[in-house]
Amino acid sequence: MAKKGGPHGKRSKGATGRGKSSRVKQKNKGSQSKKGKQRNAVKSAKGSGKGKSKATKGERDVKAEQRGVKRKAVDEQQEEQKQGKKALTPKKKRKLEVTKLYGELINPGRTRNAEVIVNDILEILRKRTSNKLADYCSTNVGARVIEACLKWGSKPQRRELLSHFKESLPKMAQDRYGHQVVLKLLLYSSKTSTSRKPTEEERKAQLKNLREILDQFTGKNLHATFYHRFGCKVINGIYFSTAVRAADKRRILHSIAIPQAVALLRPELPSSKPLRQLLHAEDLTEQHRKDIAQHLEEAVEKAVEKELLGYDIVHLLFQAVCEVASDSQLTQLAEQCMDGAAYLLSSKPGAEALLRLLGVANAKQRKAFCKDLKGKFAPLAMNSVDYVVMIRLATTVDDTVMLSKTMIAEWIKDMADLCFDKYAHKVLAWILQPNDKHLFSPYECQCAALPSPTSLKAAETRRQELLRHLKPAICSALLKAPLKAAGDRYAKDLLAAYLAADWDQKLVEALLASAQKEAAGEDLGSMNDGTVVNTFLVLMKLDPDKGKRLAQPLWERCLQSQLVKASTSRCSFLLLAMLKSGDDLKRSILTAVRAKKEAIEKAVSSAEASGLQVAGARKLLAEV
Repeated sequence: MAKKGGPHGKRSKGATGRGKSSRVKQKNKGSQSKKGKQRNAVKSAKGSGKGKSKATKGERDVKAEQRGVKRKAVDEQQEEQKQGKKALTPKKKRKLEVTKLYGELINPGRTRNAEVIVNDILEILRKRTSNKLADYCSTNVGARVIEACLKWGSKPQRRELLSHFKESLPKMAQDRYGHQVVLKLLLYSSKTSTSRKPTEEERKAQLKNLREILDQFTGKNLHATFYHRFGCKVINGIYFSTAVRAADKRRILHSIAIPQAVALLRPELPSSKPLRQLLHAEDLTEQHRKDIAQHLEEAVEKAVEKELLGYDIVHLLFQAVCEVASDSQLTQLAEQCMDGAAYLLSSKPGAEALLRLLGVANAKQRKAFCKDLKGKFAPLAMNSVDYVVMIRLATTVDDTVMLSKTMIAEWIKDMADLCFDKYAHKVLAWILQPNDKHLFSPYECQCAALPSPTSLKAAETRRQELLRHLKPAICSALLKAPLKAAGDRYAKDLLAAYLAADWDQKLVEALLASAQKEAAGEDLGSMNDGTVVNTFLVLMKLDPDKGKRLAQPLWERCLQSQLVKASTSRCSFLLLAMLKSGDDLKRSILTAVRAKKEAIEKAVSSAEASGLQVAGARKLLAEV
């Protein structure tokens, strides 16, 4: 039998809702008929005031204030709990107090003066004696707040912060967040007006601030900071700061690079000369030179171990040690650092060190290095520092198939930009015409000619294998705008190198067609440009048939019909050069000049009266 009150049990007499759930009971309790609601409303309206709704807490507080009665203090924590908010801990309240002022300080639309806000922040931080400011800077929020105070604060406020942090600078420099504060201290403590020359007083204050910072980074503090992940960033910032004197920079670098035994025997060394000059100085004994080289090698190995290859000051050590190291020492160094060699590309000293390391690296290391540079070969070729590294890769890597799939493939995509770039055109020109003294500086030739004992393939074989993929792309880019290339100060060298490597009559024909079109225009168009004329003079010397492929068609198609204009323009130098190309061409030009001698003389006189230079025309007339 079912239990009473159960889902299927009988209802007992008088126990109407015993078996109902609590939810149903609440529903029935809350549900009233319309008449009941109206009856209750009438009762509350007619009664003696007992049925009125109670005033809210806020209304009672307002009425109490109007009567002049003090209202009870409201506990904020209880209010926040009633509103469903979590109460702030004392630590978070202290943090919020500072961050509100920090938000106001960095807001460009702030209404208060920045110095006043900085003063408020510093006043709050002074009261908290439990934590020093140096410890406060070891947090993300603390470092950001102090950096903002240094940026927006006044000179006295910056000076106060420097005085407070002075003894803690080495410790802060090795902190994850504190090292940023040290760099900002260096920046803003040495800052002077950029719109005017600083006064003597400002200069003295700047030197005093810098001296206080630099004095903290000497001896053991300097070494401990330099060989630290964050500390090296601080030393790097100090070394490359424009406010720090060259003597102080040399002192910092030499303290790391020169062993203490040599520095004690030769106290004048640390600040007398730059490091590279010091290593090659004539007054340095052979033993001292060996000691410095060994110490440099140890310093570089320690820097690699601490993963400091990303800092330019470390690249100076690499540059110095690679210049004096033997092949075996370079091979050992390459084994240690080639995994992070891409970081050396960020500075010129690093790139010069990498040139030597690539010469001793094995095939596996070079392949891994090229893999690290994937997607960056075109920007590196256009970089003022790294273009020589691209030349070095093209002259040392034996795996030309790998190069054609990586480096060459990326260059082909951006060939139109590379041909007209200041540095990239030299990379392409080197592969076409290596060691050309007319195209390359002695520095570039020296960089490419560094020893490469691990490169086994013949240089000419390697070059031809690369040209098989590169030449069609270069030709295609030059064919699109041949005369533009001839008039560009960079692309003209690439054009000359291409035709010197292989005289392409198709490209020459495109160049002549563009020149013919320009010569028909007003004042000979771009044919009267000095760069274009010089390019044609160079190309005429490269003509394998001594003028028949370029000079002869250039005269017949471009200059013969415009002889008077050409004689009084820069093209007169082209006519003078054509006289040396061959007897038939010389005879044709002189005959045409004699026929129009009077018109040419008249045009020359008119040009001289206008103040133009017509030295070429006078020489041409003298040949008749």
